[in-house]
Amino acid sequence: MKTQRKAFVDIMDVFAFRVVTESVDDCYRVLGVVHNLYKPVPGRFKDYIAIPKANGYQSLHTDLFGAKDITIEVQIRTREMDAVASQGIAEHSHYKVYGDSDSAVGSYNRARKWVKGLLEMQERAGDSMEFIEHVKKDLFPDEVYVFTPKGRILELPKGATPIDFAYAVHTDIGNSCVSCRIDRRLAPLSQPLESGQTVEIITTPRAQPNIAWLNFVVTGKARSSIRHFLKNQQRHESVELGRRLLNQFLSNYGTSLEHVDPVKLGELLKDAELNSLQDLLEDIGMGNRMAYVVARRLKPDTVEDEPAVSKSKR
Repeated sequence: MKTQRKAFVDIMDVFAFRVVTESVDDCYRVLGVVHNLYKPVPGRFKDYIAIPKANGYQSLHTDLFGAKDITIEVQIRTREMDAVASQGIAEHSHYKVYGDSDSAVGSYNRARKWVKGLLEMQERAGDSMEFIEHVKKDLFPDEVYVFTPKGRILELPKGATPIDFAYAVHTDIGNSCVSCRIDRRLAPLSQPLESGQTVEIITTPRAQPNIAWLNFVVTGKARSSIRHFLKNQQRHESVELGRRLLNQFLSNYGTSLEHVDPVKLGELLKDAELNSLQDLLEDIGMGNRMAYVVARRLKPDTVEDEPAVSKSKR
């Protein structure tokens, strides 16, 4: 009430009732009954059965004008949906109990997909605090519902942009996104989406994420995917630069990276506490290690310490 500056009468769920039914059809029948008993509050009905939340939660929510001007909230859901809501997605015994019904399988699959998305964000996060930042934004969103050109509904946090939409469809779509159409009209990639809009992403194989996207994306998946790509891109560029520099100095000794002694290379990596040649090249490319020093360690035993080319130039 303090944060949102609301009066007590504006709080809709002080009194709440939950109705648990045997089937989805019963949920909608119960909804009709309660709407006949009390008038619903306009704009407060939410159908999470037809459009489940990303974490698998399903229920009908409606606010009603009760007796003596008291507003009550009513939640209507099946036993399977109630099991997911009360036990959480990590506890899927409801799936075993209720068998292979469509609703049980659907909620179970959505839960698995959501957990898979969390694992993907965890793998791509730079550290634990970055992961927590991403998850918080996805756990407590105000949702908007938008459509793909084929009619599929996607749930996104309020303020989400076409970039968030693209990564929600598939990581590769987000990485190769160049522009978009909202309701068949070209629109900026930074434009916040609104419920009911149809979003079409235009891609090209040679496109790649722009670091400026981090200024306006809101979903954890989009943010972690962009950062992951940019980190890999930076590593790739550093490795290639390191390879060119090392080959340049190795050529003074009449050899190249492809012909160095594997034993010497292994000893060098061990002394430098590096796991692979790629790590060594990245270190050189980022300026953390001098290429001519590494080249001297890897030169053939038959070559003297100072390269002949250098002597001839003196």
